[in-house]
Formats: sequence, structure tokens, C-alpha cells
Amino acid sequence: MKPLEVRNLTIQYLTYRGWVDVVSNVDLDIDDKTEILAVAGESGCGKTTLGLAIAGLLPPNARITSGYIKIYGKNTESSRVAVIFQDALTSLNPILTIGEQIAEIYVHHFSMTRSEALEEAKRKLSEVGLPDSYVNKYPHELSGGERQRALIAMAIALKPELIVADEPTTALDVTTQAKVLNMLRSIVKNQSIPMVYITHDLALVAHVADRVAIMYAGQVVEYRDKYSLFNKPLHPYTRALLDSLPRVDVEVRELLAIKGEPPLPGVFAKGCRFNPRCPQVFDKCLVEEPGLRAVDNGLVRCHLYA
Repeated sequence: MKPLEVRNLTIQYLTYRGWVDVVSNVDLDIDDKTEILAVAGESGCGKTTLGLAIAGLLPPNARITSGYIKIYGKNTESSRVAVIFQDALTSLNPILTIGEQIAEIYVHHFSMTRSEALEEAKRKLSEVGLPDSYVNKYPHELSGGERQRALIAMAIALKPELIVADEPTTALDVTTQAKVLNMLRSIVKNQSIPMVYITHDLALVAHVADRVAIMYAGQVVEYRDKYSLFNKPLHPYTRALLDSLPRVDVEVRELLAIKGEPPLPGVFAKGCRFNPRCPQVFDKCLVEEPGLRAVDNGLVRCHLYA
């Protein structure tokens, strides 16, 4: 059975305009226990909502209207999925020490004594590169990178079946980002805990992911292995995202921005949702919504490949 299987998933939010689609007909898979699947796209594309749904943590004003999510063949449950959020400071309890917060997990789930749980907390901190003494530190006493490591230690404490990491390095400097990403990749590969990595930064995707799903306006528009996607992007949106990145391997005189703005949830163009911003739009794009098509060992949602 696959670590993750998402089929025909549609998620709606209740807004002042009524129920609107935020995620539309998404299909995704993780095939291996050591795989990292990156979900990337602009803000508002639905990637965080998708991550919350996978973790079983959708808010009360959200609902799944079609499709399903399976983890090793079973319905998703929050106890089986660990979530790492982007802001560790707001995710940690400011009035409890790091050790107390990790130990609480073992006391609650394994009925350990407080002293036994603190010893386990020390072992988990060691796994993420933090010394034993940090069990007595409060969140405000740690640097941003250290807090993120502590949050990761909490995430892997129960040996989850899947990790959902939602932009976990956004607030960190570049050097610390690399260290945290290397650590996450090491956990996935060495402990066989697959991960869904959510980000807007394709440079980080290149560093950490095995496969990539590019999302736009609630849909997956390209889904391929990392090397194929970066070497030969197929969807005009993917190409535009990559063209907007600074490069160190080639001379770039001007960074290209994607014209226009992403659509509001539920306010999508007729036909292809990217057509108002697409430089290769043609008549069919304006009237018919494309489906995902198999191209170059991946999937792409574009009429150019009909």
C-alpha cells in the first residue's frame, strides 16, 4: 500500500460568497517510505489547505466535497500524521520548557512517568542536533533554527506514518534553512517517514524534494519527478515560476515576473484557470478546462499537450 494516496480531492471553504472551491480534483501519490513530495505554488493556490486535509486538520469552515485521502490504505487521522508549521515560536507553548512539551507526548500516549518522558525528550532533541540541556530551556531562549529543530523533535516523537511540513524554513536565514532541510531529508531517508513538503520557493524544492506537484488556483497543473521538472518544465505556469528565480549558473539580465494576479478562491476564469496570465493562450484555453495528461513520465494540465 502507498504511504499516501489522494484521489479526486475537492475542498471548499465557507465564505461571505457561500461555499467556494479552494482545492479542485487533486490527485497525488507518495509511493515510497523514503520519498519527499513537494507541493509548490504561489500564495493562495490551495497548497496549505491540501496539507491540512492530509493531516486531518481542516478548520470548521472547510469541507471535503469529493474524493478521498488514504495513508497506507486507511483514512487520514491526525494522530498518524505529524505537522511542522512555519512559525515555531507560535507553535510552541511559551510558558513550558522544550523538554516539558516533548515529554507531554510520551506521558499522554505511553503513560510514562515524567522522568522517563524527559529522558525520551533528550533522545529526540539529540536526533535533531540539540544538546540535552535544551530540555530546560524555554522557546524564547532558542534561536529560530533551534526552535524549528525542537518542533521537528516533537513531530517525530510518536513515529508518525507521514510528515506534512508547511514552509518550515520561511522565517530562517539561508544557512539555517539548509541545515534544517538537510535534517528533514535525513529523517525521511533514515527513519522511513515520507514527507509532503509545502512551499512557494522552488529553490528549496530543488534541494529537498524527489517529486514535485505544482499547484495553481486549487489545481495540480504539473506533477513530475524533480529532475524532469527543472530540466524541462512543461506547463507555462511552471516555466514562468522558474523564469522568475535568480540564477547563479547563467547570466540573467532581468528577472521575469508573471503578469497579473492569482485568482481569488472560487473566482476562476472559464476554461483553463491560468489563461488570463498565460503567454501561450489560444482559443481552446478560453472555453475548455484541460485535464491532467500523461507527458514525459509525469502529468500536465495544459491544452498544449492534447
